[in-house]
Amino acid sequence: MAKMFNTGADYALSIIGGKWKPVILYLLAGHPRRTGELVKQLGTSHKVLSDQLRELIDAGIVDRKSFNTIPPHVEYRLTAEGENLYAALRYLNYWGEQQVADNPDIKIMCTDKMKALGEDGLCVITKQHLHHWKQEIVKPG
Repeated sequence: MAKMFNTGADYALSIIGGKWKPVILYLLAGHPRRTGELVKQLGTSHKVLSDQLRELIDAGIVDRKSFNTIPPHVEYRLTAEGENLYAALRYLNYWGEQQVADNPDIKIMCTDKMKALGEDGLCVITKQHLHHWKQEIVKPG
């Protein structure tokens, strides 16, 4: 029996729902990363990361590439569909940041953590491409 979703957005959120998946997508945007890098940047356990990556791989969003080296080397990268999903998340991320910008009671961990790691470029990409992206996708009211 087929799974039923109310909307396409409902389905998309079922794929990226949870604490770690959107952050994993941001970290993989533009370049592959090794498991150790992702664990270090996320601050999560290998098991939690493995579970999240497996679900994203099963959904066709992330690709896993193994290299036949010693020690073993595995890289994760976004698939073409993952890149498309990331493009949609860029604006959602920007929108969320703008909603809480003047609220000292709400902090956006991903943005703060990326800045602390010197990885602010991922968030800057969102803002650099926002105007162009809005012209392509968001129709003026």
